[in-house]
Amino acid sequence: MRSRKYIIHRLIFLALIVAGFLAFRVDHKTSADARKLDSSDKPTINQIVWETCSTGLQRLNAKCGKLEVFEDRAAKTGRQINLNLVVIPAADSHRQPDPIFFFSGGPGQGAVGGASLGPRLTVDRDQVFIDQRGTGLSNPLNCPEFDDARDLSSFFGELFPLVKMRQCREEVEKRANPIFYTTSIAMEDIDDVRAALGYDKINLYGTSYGTQAAQVYLRQYPQHVRTAVLAGVAPLFTKLPLQFARGAQEVLNNLINDCDADADCHKAFPNLRTEFTTLLARFDKGPIRFEMTNPYTQNKETVTMIRGNFVTRLLSMIYTPGTAARIPFLIHKAFEGDLGPFALFAIRNNAGTSVSRGMYFTVTCSEAAPFITEKDIEEETKGTFLGDYRTRSHVAGCKEWPSAKVSSDFIEPVKTDVPVLMLSGLEDPATPYWLGKKAVQYMPNGRQILFKKTGHGFGDPCIQGIATEFIQKGSAKDLNVACADQIKRRPFMITPIQ
Repeated sequence: MRSRKYIIHRLIFLALIVAGFLAFRVDHKTSADARKLDSSDKPTINQIVWETCSTGLQRLNAKCGKLEVFEDRAAKTGRQINLNLVVIPAADSHRQPDPIFFFSGGPGQGAVGGASLGPRLTVDRDQVFIDQRGTGLSNPLNCPEFDDARDLSSFFGELFPLVKMRQCREEVEKRANPIFYTTSIAMEDIDDVRAALGYDKINLYGTSYGTQAAQVYLRQYPQHVRTAVLAGVAPLFTKLPLQFARGAQEVLNNLINDCDADADCHKAFPNLRTEFTTLLARFDKGPIRFEMTNPYTQNKETVTMIRGNFVTRLLSMIYTPGTAARIPFLIHKAFEGDLGPFALFAIRNNAGTSVSRGMYFTVTCSEAAPFITEKDIEEETKGTFLGDYRTRSHVAGCKEWPSAKVSSDFIEPVKTDVPVLMLSGLEDPATPYWLGKKAVQYMPNGRQILFKKTGHGFGDPCIQGIATEFIQKGSAKDLNVACADQIKRRPFMITPIQ
C-alpha cells in the first residue's frame, strides 16, 4: 500500500502538469490566432497570398496569388506593390521539380494573360506566369492615350509627342516612382517568387523583350537556372529601337521578292517595289491627307498621316506572317491614292495592344536610349525605308521620362554555361536573327535555330516542339530540327480586308 502522503504528492504533481498543458494550449492558440489576424490584415513580405482564380483558370487547376514587395527594394521602406502571378500545376504524374517561368514582351506586357491559354510545352512541369512589376496587374504603369486609336489625328501623328510624354509621366507618378521599374530590379522580384514557391532550379522561357528579362535573370541568378529558351532574341546590347531599321528593310525586301515569285501575288501587283518607292517619295514631300471612316464613331473624317507614322505602322504589320500577308494589297491601294485600307488595318492591328507604356519608357529610356550614339543612328538606319525617325523620336521622348541610372556594363553580352536555346525567325524585323547569332557566341552550351518564313511569333507547332524537346533533355544537342526549314509563308491576300 502507498502512503497517503505519497498519493497526495502524486496528485499535486499530475495537476501541475495538466495545468501547464492547458496554459500552453491557450497561449499557443492565442499566438496562432494573432498570426492569422496579422497575415489577413497585411501579408508578410515574401509570402504569397493565394486568391480565387477566374473560372477559366480554375478549369486548369491553376493557383492565383499575390506577392508583396517593396517598390524601392534597396531601401526596403515606403510603397509596396503586389506582384500578380499564376501557377498551373504539372498535370503529369511524373512531376519534375523544375518549373517553367514565362517572360513576356513589350517591354510592358504582363505574362499572366498567357496563362489562360493553358499549359505550354510540357505537362510534367509547373508553369509560372508573373506580371512583371509595372505590367498587367502588378501596379501597371499604364498610359492608354498612347494606343488609343479613336482620335485618328493623334493616332496617325507623331509617335512620342512631348505633351503626351509629360502627361503620361504625371499620371504614372501618382502611383509609382518610374525609376524602380527597370529589368534588373524586376528580376529580383522574380527570384522572390521562385523562393516563395519553393523551387530551386527553374527553366526560363522568354519572348521578345522577355528574352532580355530572362537574360538578366540568368546573369543575376545563374545558380537557379536549369535551361533558358529565348524566342525572338534581343540581347542586352540591342539598344532598342535601333535594330528595327535594318531588320524591317531586309524583311520587306524578302516579302516583295516572294510576292514577285508568287503567281497570284505578282499578277495582282506586278510593280509592287516601284509602287512602294513612289509612295515613300510622296511622303518625303510632306504629310498625306486622306478620308476614312472612323471605325469607332462611324463618322467620315479627314486624316493626316506623317511619313514616320506610316513606316512605323508598316513595321508592325510585317512582324508576323498573318499580318504581313496583307501588305502587298495595302501598299498597292495606298499607291493608287487610297490610304484608307492601310489606316483601317493599322487600327485593327493595334487593337488589343496591352503594353504598359510607363514601364516601356522606364526600361527603354534607362537601358537602351542612353547608350545610343549619333554614329549608331547613322550606321543602323541609313538606306532603310524606316529611316532614323523611329529612333530619334524615341530618344527625344526619353528626355521627358525619369531615367534610372544603369551601368554601362548592363549592355555587355551575357556569358553563361547554362544550356540556352535561341529561336530566331528569318522574317523577324523586331529581333533580327543576326542579333542571336552574335549573342550565342558567348554561350558555350547555347544553340540558335533559324526558322524560314517565320516572323516575330513563335507559336508554330514545329517551334514549340523543338523548345519542348530542349527543356525535356536539358541540352541543345541532338535536337530534331528538320521542320525548321519546312515552314512556308502564309498565302498573300490580294482582296480587300473584310
